[in-house]
Amino acid sequence: MALNEKQARFVAEYLVDRNATQAALRSGYSPKTAYAQGCRLLKHAEVQKKLDETTKKIMGKLEVTAERVLKERARLAFLDPRKFLDAKGKPLGIHELDDDTAAAVAGFEFETVKVGKRMETRVSRVKLSDKSSSLMALEKHLGLYKDDTGAAPPFNIHIHLGD
Repeated sequence: MALNEKQARFVAEYLVDRNATQAALRSGYSPKTAYAQGCRLLKHAEVQKKLDETTKKIMGKLEVTAERVLKERARLAFLDPRKFLDAKGKPLGIHELDDDTAAAVAGFEFETVKVGKRMETRVSRVKLSDKSSSLMALEKHLGLYKDDTGAAPPFNIHIHLGD
């Protein structure tokens, strides 16, 4: 069974921000019923099928794979800050960073300073991506965390102190 016009519009709108209520509103549903309609539409088999198909198609075009996502998380989680410095401890230029180090950079702040008679712009601060959340995501993926509370599963340590 094909989706009707409102359902098809809901699919397109839901993929914008993954907010069912807002997608229902943008699809023409009443503000009074948008929340309920959004929930109902997400449970609708044909809507779910179309969402899955469209998401897979988009991910394919963007070359988003589980391997690529995990690789990016690993880049952030295992960043070695020493890679920002040369052998003498001076900061490397942006163009000198290797791909793994550059991937961990969330942004730069620049400053303009007077050098002799001319003004020069240079990096004054490097903002890094959150290492902790990347490690947590990898730990969850590897099953090192079994629940959503962030609690590590219990484990036993046995120390043999001799005969």
